[in-house]
Amino acid sequence: MARCASLSFIFFTMSLWFHAAQAKEYQFIWNPYCPYTCDAEKEDGREGVAIDIIREIFKSTPHTVTFKRIDSWLRAKRLVASGVSDGMAFTFYDSKKEEPGFMMPISPLIVSRGAAYLSLAKNKNNHFKMLDLAQFNMIGIYRGSVRDDDAMMLFLRKNPDKIISLTGTNILGRVSQMLEVGRLDIWVDSADLLHYFVSKRKDHEFTVSEAVSDSRLYGGMMFSSASPTATVLEKIIADGLKRLRKRGKLNQLLAVYGMQDHIRPSSKLVRDPSSDID
Repeated sequence: MARCASLSFIFFTMSLWFHAAQAKEYQFIWNPYCPYTCDAEKEDGREGVAIDIIREIFKSTPHTVTFKRIDSWLRAKRLVASGVSDGMAFTFYDSKKEEPGFMMPISPLIVSRGAAYLSLAKNKNNHFKMLDLAQFNMIGIYRGSVRDDDAMMLFLRKNPDKIISLTGTNILGRVSQMLEVGRLDIWVDSADLLHYFVSKRKDHEFTVSEAVSDSRLYGGMMFSSASPTATVLEKIIADGLKRLRKRGKLNQLLAVYGMQDHIRPSSKLVRDPSSDID
């Protein structure tokens, strides 16, 4: 009896040791891009839906996660590429092709409504077509942004003289000022983000216009293709998203920010989820 108890204790101790040996701490970089990644002090404790999803996924693993703020999106990408961080918590990406030096998600954390722009009321145009953007001479975008919206990307490439690219800190604060003084006509971004931004303001000065096309933007984590942990992390996220969708937890997390899941629960996503959206 004593021998059995001793053996049980040994196996239990070995199990704890093995568990501890396997557990890792991962650090992910984020930049303020609310409602996806937010400054919790300014958002009543909300860290953003992407960080909420990542935290929920890692609850089912032995690992721990920490998050480090980097205000510049381009600098955050460079830090991920150099191996300083294990990954970027959230970025939009092109689901149809890999970005050199980076590993993109098997399954997106978020599928957002597509082409939209922020403007003063005088430039509002609900259900606009890409040709309608030609009337504007100062169109703001994130510097280096990658989008899955082919029509919008084609328009931006064909009209470089109309584009004003911004990066750095407090982007939407600067955009607001530039719209007010006439240094920008419109700011192109995710519809979910722009609606969230407008909903937080009390002055009702800005409006959101959405494209007539039912395009989608795919957002998720980004890892360095040179990182030895990238494949492991990619699988943790993909498996975790399946669990959250099956339990209905993903929609609960998205609903906090006024969003919804556009991926069918039964879909088997491999890079290009375009055929699996609602």
